[in-house]
Amino acid sequence: MQEFLTDLPLLVAVARQKSFSKAAEILGMSASTLSRRIKLLEERMGVLLFYRDTRNVKLTDTGSVLIERCEFILDESHKAYDFVAMNMQKPSGLVRVCMFRDLYEDHMRDMLVGFAARWPDIRMDLTFAEYPVDMRIDPYDVAFLIGPSIAPPLVARKLLTIEPFLYASPELFKHHPMPMEPKDLYRLPCIVLERFGHRWPMHNGNRQVIVDIEPQYTFSSVEMCRDFALAGHGIALLRDRLAAPDETAGRLVRVLPQWSGGLEHDVYLVTGPGQLPQRVRLFVDHIQANYASRP
Repeated sequence: MQEFLTDLPLLVAVARQKSFSKAAEILGMSASTLSRRIKLLEERMGVLLFYRDTRNVKLTDTGSVLIERCEFILDESHKAYDFVAMNMQKPSGLVRVCMFRDLYEDHMRDMLVGFAARWPDIRMDLTFAEYPVDMRIDPYDVAFLIGPSIAPPLVARKLLTIEPFLYASPELFKHHPMPMEPKDLYRLPCIVLERFGHRWPMHNGNRQVIVDIEPQYTFSSVEMCRDFALAGHGIALLRDRLAAPDETAGRLVRVLPQWSGGLEHDVYLVTGPGQLPQRVRLFVDHIQANYASRP
C-alpha cells in the first residue's frame, strides 16, 4: 500500500498525458524510470493498467476504474495541502480568552484591538470572569490569572504585578480607629476581592508582612469592593488607578499609605501544556511582545 501511494502521482500523470515521455518531463524524471515504476506497480497489483505501443499509451478498463478513483484522492490531497499551506500563511480560527474586567480596561483594550487588526481572520471569544478559572477544565485557550490560582501542568508567563493599596471611606473611621500597622487590620472590617484571596501580603520597602484577613465581605467584582468601601462598610485592597477619582474627591482615603499589597499579585498569561495551535501562539506572542515594549 505504501508503494502504491508513492506511485499514485506517477500513475495519474501518465493517464492524463497519455505519454510516458511527457509525464516524465512534468514529474522531473526519466521516461525509462517512470515506465519501470509503472511496470512494477502493475506487477504488484497483478493487473495491466496501460496498453503500450511505440506511439500510444492507453488505459485498460481496469486502469480507467482505478484512475477515476485515484484522481479524486490525489485532487483531495492537493486541496488539503493547499488549505493547510494557506492557513499557515493566513492564520484563522477561534481563540477563547478569559480575563478579569479591570485588566482589560487598564491594560488589554489596545492590545486586543491591535491583534484583531494584525490578524483579521482569527476570531476571538472574550469572557470576563472575576473568579479564578481552572484552565484544566474550563473551555479557554488563554486565561489571565493571578499567580496562586495556577496549577500544573499549565504553562504560565508573567506579564505584570498588580500593586493594590488599602482604601476606605472617611465614614468608616467615625466608628473604628485608623490602623497604624498591618496587624491592626485584624480588628477592622475588611472587604476582600476573591481573586486576591484572604492573605494580604503587605510590604513597605524591605519589610514584608502577611496578614490573614477575616473578611466582612467577599466579592468577585472589584467594582463591588469599591462600592462597599465607598459606603463605609470596610477597608478594601484596590488599585490606585481605580480609587484615584474617589480619593481626589475625598470619598476614599488611603489607609496605611506607606504599605502596599502587591507582593504576590502577579498576573500571568496561562495556556495549556504542549504545542499551541498557531492562532493561539500568535495571540500569546502578541500579548508578550506588547508587555515587553511597555515602559
